[in-house]
This record gives sequence, C-alpha cells and structure tokens, in this order.
Amino acid sequence: MPQHAAMGRAQQPRRVLPAPAQRPPVPAVPDPPVSTRQNMVAAACSACRKQKTKCSGDRPACSRCIQRNSECHYTTKPGETEGQALRRGFKDIQRKRTAHEELFDLLRNLPDPEADHVWHEIRDGMDATSLLNYLKTGNLLLQMAVAPETRFRYELPYRTEMPEYYLGDNPYMDSMIYGAASLYSKDERPKIAGRTATGRADKRASNGYQDVYLKPFHAAEVIDPRLTDAKISSWTSVCKDDMLMRRLLSVFLRCEYHFTSAFQKDYFLDDLVANRKQFCSSLLVNVVLAYACVCFSSFPDRAEYWNPKALVYRFIVEAKRIWELESHEPKITTIQAGIVFNVFHNLCGLDEIGQPYRIRAIDLAHEMQIFDSTIGGRSYKMQRSMAFLSWTLYNWETLVGFSFMFTPLLKEPPNWALPDPAQDGNWYGEIWLKYPLTNTLSPSYFGNVFRAKSCFRIIMNEFCCTAYSEGSQVTVDKAYELLNKLKHWYHSLPGPLQPKTIVLPAHLQLHIYYHHLILTIFEPLMSTQTRQEPSPQQVVAESKKHLQTLIRLYYLRHGYDAMDLFIVIPLMLAGSDCIEAINDQTPAAELELLRSTLILVVQGLYSQRRNHYLAEALFRVIRGRMRPSELSLLKNTMKIDESEWEEKSSMVQEVRSSWPVSVVKKKEELDSLILTNLVESYGNLNVEGSPNAQTT
Repeated sequence: MPQHAAMGRAQQPRRVLPAPAQRPPVPAVPDPPVSTRQNMVAAACSACRKQKTKCSGDRPACSRCIQRNSECHYTTKPGETEGQALRRGFKDIQRKRTAHEELFDLLRNLPDPEADHVWHEIRDGMDATSLLNYLKTGNLLLQMAVAPETRFRYELPYRTEMPEYYLGDNPYMDSMIYGAASLYSKDERPKIAGRTATGRADKRASNGYQDVYLKPFHAAEVIDPRLTDAKISSWTSVCKDDMLMRRLLSVFLRCEYHFTSAFQKDYFLDDLVANRKQFCSSLLVNVVLAYACVCFSSFPDRAEYWNPKALVYRFIVEAKRIWELESHEPKITTIQAGIVFNVFHNLCGLDEIGQPYRIRAIDLAHEMQIFDSTIGGRSYKMQRSMAFLSWTLYNWETLVGFSFMFTPLLKEPPNWALPDPAQDGNWYGEIWLKYPLTNTLSPSYFGNVFRAKSCFRIIMNEFCCTAYSEGSQVTVDKAYELLNKLKHWYHSLPGPLQPKTIVLPAHLQLHIYYHHLILTIFEPLMSTQTRQEPSPQQVVAESKKHLQTLIRLYYLRHGYDAMDLFIVIPLMLAGSDCIEAINDQTPAAELELLRSTLILVVQGLYSQRRNHYLAEALFRVIRGRMRPSELSLLKNTMKIDESEWEEKSSMVQEVRSSWPVSVVKKKEELDSLILTNLVESYGNLNVEGSPNAQTT
C-alpha cells in the first residue's frame, strides 16, 4: 500500500500556473539615421551599378565581383560619391583644356631648340599636365634655386674664413676657383693682396666658361642630344619611365662618370639609342642605372641598397640576375659591368663582396686579349673601344690596389697609345655642361682628365708593386725617385688642370690623389734620417697643407651634398689626421686649425651619407673617435637631426670592408685601421658622446 500510494503521488498532474496577462508588443526603437548611413556605400562599382545590384563597396574589389571572378572597377575615389566624382571630372577636363592651351602657347613662343625638346617629349608619350609641370617647376625652379648659389652660397663651418695657415706659399690659393668665389671678408683682402688671383679673376671670368667658377657643379646639366631620344625602357624590365631613366643617366654622367669611366660614353649612348648590342647591353644598363640612383637627390632612399622598395635595389637585383647568366661570356659590356659592380659594392661598404666582379672582369679582358693592340681583324670602332677599356681597367685596378694595399693584378700599362685630346678628342668623348641662366655650353675637359689620370696611375702602380709585393719595400731612394716622377707629372699637366685653373670635382680629385699618394709614400719614412731635400717631414707637411686646402676649395665652390664617392676618401684621411693630432697638449692656435678641418670633414661625411652607405659608416667612425669637447662643438655648429640619430643608433646593415681608412705607417697598425674593425668599435651613434670616444 505505501508503495502504491507513492506511485499515485508520483503520477499526480503537474500544477499549471495561469498564463501572464497579454500585453501589447512594444515597438522596437529604430536605429538613428546616422548608423544606417554608416552602412551605406558611397558609390558602387561599375559592374554592380550596371546590374543594379547591391555593392559592398570593398576595394580594390567588391565581394560580388570577387564571387563572380570578374573585374571590379570604380569611377570614384574612396569615400567619394557619384556626384562628387562628376564634379571632379568636370574640373579635370577644365584643367586639361587649360593645360593644353598653355602648352600650345608655350610651343608657339619657345626658341626652336627648346620647342624641339618639348615636341620630342610629347611624342614619347608624356601628357600635357606633366610636361607643363616639368617645364615650369623643373627648369624654372632650378634656375631660381641656383641663381643665389653663385658667389656666397657655401661658407666653411666653425670658422667661415680661410685659415691664415693656408694663405702663404700655396699654389691653390692663387687659383681661379678661390679668387672667383670671393668667400673671404673685405678685412681679409688687404692681408692676402698679391697672393691670390682675385684681381685677375674678374678679367678672366669674361671668357665663355666663367659659369664653372661662379656656380656649383651640381647645378649644371649634361647636354647630349642622344639622351632626349633614348628608349631606355627597352633595355630593362625594372622601370618604364623613360624620362626618369634619362635623368638618371644624365646625373650619372655628371657626377660619377669622370672618375670611373667604365665605358666609352659615345659608343654606349649610340648603341643605347639605336638598340644595338655591341657596346650596350641590358646588364650594363641595369647596373649603371643602379649606380645612377645613388646620384639622384630626388630619391630619399637612394642609399638604402637593401630596401626592396627602393629603385636602386630593384636595378641592382636585376643586374645581378643577368650577371649570373652572362658572366661567362667574354664581351665588352660584361667587362664594363664588372667594373661598375665593383664600384657599386665599394660605395655600399661591401668591397669584400665586390672584389669577385673586378677579378672576373680582368679574366674576361685577358680572354678577349683587349690589352694586345697588335691583334688584327678588329674593326676601327672595336679597336678604339678596347683601347679605352684597357686603360679603364688598368686605372681602376691600380686604384683598388693602392686603396686596399695589395699588388695590382695588372702590373704593366696597356700598349695602346693615349692620344692627345687636342688632336683626337673623339677617342675620349667630351661631356658638355649647361649651367642655369646661360646659353653657353662648358666643356668638362674629360679627355684631359682621363689622359692625366692614366699617366698618374702608372706612377701609382709602380709604387704599389714596390710597396705591397712580397719581400719588397719602398726605400728612401725609391721614395724620392717616385716623388720626382710625380712632380714631373704635376708640372706637365695641361692648362685646364693646372692649379690656377682647376674647378670641377674631377679636376680637384686629380690633385687630391696626387697629394694622397705623396703622403702614403713619405709618412712611413718620417723617422728616417736622410740628407735629401726636402726632408720627408717637409714633404709630408706640404702635402697635408695642400690636400686640406683642396678639400676646402671643393666645399667652397661645390659643397658636399651632391654625390661624390671619391671625396669621402680624402675627407676621411684628413679627419683621421686631425683626431690623431688633437690632444690636451695641442697649442690653442693649432687646435683651432685642426678643429676647423675636423668639423668640415664630419659635415662632408654627414652630407654624403644620404647618398651612399660607405659614408654612413665613415661618419660613425669619425664621430665615435672624437673627444667630448669636439663633439660639443660639432653639435653646436651643424644642424644635426638628433631624432634621426636615435632611430639609427646602430648600423642598419653590416659593413664588410677591408679598406684602411688612413695612411698605414707601420704594418702592425693595419688591423686597427680596417674599416670593418673600426665600425665594430665606433659604429654606435650617441649624440652626447660615446664611451668609445677618444679622451686623450
């Protein structure tokens, strides 16, 4: 019974509660209009608008077009409505109409040569607006910007006047470049009257080439008709902008071609325009354009050879790809490309990686027998091209051996004759310059520079073979023998390259390397006793004085902003000398002179670091070796972006360079002067001073 009672209780129905009273439904509060509009699309794509379907508005392709795998195209800009797009299009049409009318008026009024240039740009496909902007903001603003940069553009940092120490018994202080610049004060003129060319400068400046003495070199433009017609995009897959690449080539010919001259300019440009492959190739074009990118100041990332977004990176990667395919082929252009590759890696601080390109170029040259002028069966043009290239290879190999302290692979000069530029200037190919606000073309005297450089490198090669060969050294007698040869070369220089008339960077570099070689020969002999005159101490003191004068003259006329790989070498040489000479016992007058040179050097390296990474490494080394007192002066003298220093407190890329940055006086000092080792010690930036900085 109890069990049945329990089952009965379990089966009782569940108690049902009454349902709640029915209430009218509460209407939902609608979202504010703003949130609804946020979900609306400003403008549909063309496909959705045509089909009259809802468009998601996603860019670059809406969801419907992605689903249908069809092309998605918008006639509006992001966030722009159809009405706004129509109004913008109407304004664009008005602007284009105005641009075409203005361009037509410009063509009607321009001189014939300039109108022809504009016509060529139109035929090359440049639109009216871009062409008009180029003509108006390019040429006009260039002239306006350069006009003030004539006589008072650059001032020496720290001490604006030329130090008294350099004024007396100095052929470079009697030069046109210094006299025409007039960068010394009126109070200083009576003091140096009769010792400089100030009075004669105004008379001689009346000739046709006075602009070279009155305006910086980077203001000039290379004039070559072939550059206006070259279809460079047919030689490279990296870029299709022919106008940009023409400008790159023009800047390269102005900045860096004079010193390396890896190829004969005229033969290269002839084949570039004619699309011939005897003296031009895709390999050579790409590597030259990579080098040209670091010369182009409009590229803010031009020194970032490792940056995939930078044009310099894309050109050099393409050039390396072609090199892998063609480096086994003995061709003129492959040898020339090998030289440019080597130079490019040097300016990146990667000379250890660049050496195989130089060695391969020499191997190919031997395979083609370009150094032998007696072989027949070569065309007249091929003979001249081989002769030019053989001297280029010899000159570059000698300079590399001198810079890195080894015996050059090419120990004998080529047996091709070097013609007199006055008799056969076409052998060299002149580079003509046009300065703003003038219709006169100025020659760069490239033939004179190339011939004088080649003769100088014969003496430099002899020194390298004596100094760096196994079991050999430069004796006192050999040093004076080399000095006599150098002085004969110096006094035999042609008119445009004499100390009184030098002006362009390539001219100044010839004289800078002349004194650099003398210092390298005689500094290790400073403690040697000899009866020969002048003594090694006098020779060294005179060459240091003249070299430091030349780097000042370079800055006064041209500044240090424009790309110049080969100015950083004498700057580093002078800066290292100053750091070694500055200590707590240095007399006050000498200390001021050394500081003025040191701060000028640091400013030069700081400016050049925007162009190439080698200067970045050298700047860090020289700054890291400075005492806190000189660092404080540097900070107060230069406009240094401290935030940039903080962002780049350590080196972005590794430096792999075996270059000794100053004259090696003893062999046991070599390792301490190698750039890679110096960067490891002094590479970290610190505005306030470095624990590694010199304190003595």
